[in-house]
Amino acid sequence: MKRKVSYAVSIVTLALVSASLLAGCAGKQSEKVLNRPVVSKLQPFNIADLSDLYTSTVAGDVMEGLFEYKYLADAYELEPLIATSMPTVSADGLTYTFTLRKDAYYYDPTGEVFSSKKGRAVMAKDFVLSLKRLADPEINSSGWWLFDGAIKGLNEWHDAAAASGKADYAAEVEGAKALDDFTLQITLTKPYPQILYTFSMPYTYPTCQEALDVRGEEWVNFPMGSGAYYMDDAETIPDNQYVLRKNPTWHGQKYPSEAGSIAKERGLAEAAGKKLPFVDKVVYYIIEEDNPRWLKFMNGEIDYISPPKDFFSQAVTNNEITPELAAKGVTLMIDSSLDITYDFYNTDMPVFQNKKVRQAMSMAYDVDKAIEIFYNGRAIAAQTVLPPGLGGYDPNYKNPYGQYDLAKAKALLAEAGYPDGKGLPTFKYQLYSAAATVRQMAEYYANAMKDIGIKVELIPGDWATFLDRVDNHECELGGMAWGADYPDGQNFLQLQYGPNMAPGPNSSNYDNPEFNALYDKAVIMQQGPERDAAYAKLAQMAAEDCGLRLGVHRLIYSLKNPWLRNWQYRDIGAGYSKYYDIDLEAKAKALSGK
Repeated sequence: MKRKVSYAVSIVTLALVSASLLAGCAGKQSEKVLNRPVVSKLQPFNIADLSDLYTSTVAGDVMEGLFEYKYLADAYELEPLIATSMPTVSADGLTYTFTLRKDAYYYDPTGEVFSSKKGRAVMAKDFVLSLKRLADPEINSSGWWLFDGAIKGLNEWHDAAAASGKADYAAEVEGAKALDDFTLQITLTKPYPQILYTFSMPYTYPTCQEALDVRGEEWVNFPMGSGAYYMDDAETIPDNQYVLRKNPTWHGQKYPSEAGSIAKERGLAEAAGKKLPFVDKVVYYIIEEDNPRWLKFMNGEIDYISPPKDFFSQAVTNNEITPELAAKGVTLMIDSSLDITYDFYNTDMPVFQNKKVRQAMSMAYDVDKAIEIFYNGRAIAAQTVLPPGLGGYDPNYKNPYGQYDLAKAKALLAEAGYPDGKGLPTFKYQLYSAAATVRQMAEYYANAMKDIGIKVELIPGDWATFLDRVDNHECELGGMAWGADYPDGQNFLQLQYGPNMAPGPNSSNYDNPEFNALYDKAVIMQQGPERDAAYAKLAQMAAEDCGLRLGVHRLIYSLKNPWLRNWQYRDIGAGYSKYYDIDLEAKAKALSGK
């Protein structure tokens, strides 16, 4: 998944309770409801273009991939989901053979695609179809970067489709084959150490041809999968709320019996061996503004939240929860996040191809001050795109162009040929939301640029419009964040890889041949000191070239209400709602004030 996220909010999943439960929260309830606010409007549920965290989070409760991450492990470890086991791999490391479980069925709540609602089993051909749709130039998938040049015959299939103007889905791809209904074989063109991670991502969820045939272009509005939940179309109101219910045909799982030290310390192993899922209903509400989200939490309408900046002091003091919230039974958890925030320059524009302009703009921005204003100190200044905890991260490295220095910034701008900004146009900075915090962060950026003579105009927009403009190379300036798709530094370095320019994850459309050449060598290396050194060199090269104006790596502060069970912060993977539980008795007691 192309993990583009809005950088004014934490990359943290939020849970809440339903309207029916709230109506009589002190009374006895039998239906367990998990309500989860989403901070931005969702995009269509097109598997080939599940490019943002918010849409992918919802999709991940409905759909399943070959693999998922172990929920209670300290580190991010893959385990089979639709696959029955880890794949067999050929001696040369290029051919992967996956065996699929036979009890994962598509569920169609409307009966429009499958009249009995319980559809057919998910098959190997469905994964092949998803790979072809990623490669279809007409779809122009934002996930094509994952497999571009990686699977035998897939680029040739892509090129043939581009040449003819129409993809031939009946044509075979040598490296993506359904050997039978439940055996998938993938053959690579070169080593790809990250390949298994890609099969846990929404981009590679299976695509049901029958849904495409029956619903046509409308199929993206009806996510259908084999997951623990299905989308209830009758209660779902697009751009307002998305309602999920238990899938009656789900193959089933049990709560993990193996837990890491962190999960054990937090009491998350107590449900071991119990049947999943725990809650009957999941409701995702679209709540873009900080104030109403905070009020809902304080009223007991949200099960957990990352406290917004304007309310942080009401929740946390000296990294401890305030007495007021502690008295309510609220607990505080602090976790690190594998992420990076940044502002990008569209280097399609000749002015941004001038490295000194980019370096000047980077040095004009006071990151440390921004951390205090917008994150309440809950972040560290990023020196490269690599967050702590990944191979290649160097805690001793300081980016010389990431330090706030107005005098040097002005000198660099003069060396670029634009003293005091003279000769530069007014740049347009595209907003991704109407939320107050988003505008405040953009205004901070614009004021920083004004200090060296650069004028920046803020352009209103929403998340879908923003992503569309980025993908079409129409944004001059903008800001976003990237959360890890998988625990490998390559997932962050590829933000600056030339061939990954938009609609791939390289939103700056930055293209440095030296960086690209070293990247090509590094990403096929197996994990080890040599690859870590190459990753570090790449990260520092891009940092000093200022392909991005680097922001921060965030710390996640989470507040959890006393009735929420089995929750822990996870910033990689999807489909976690099945693990969460709501203690209705504890909730009723807490909300009644007893």
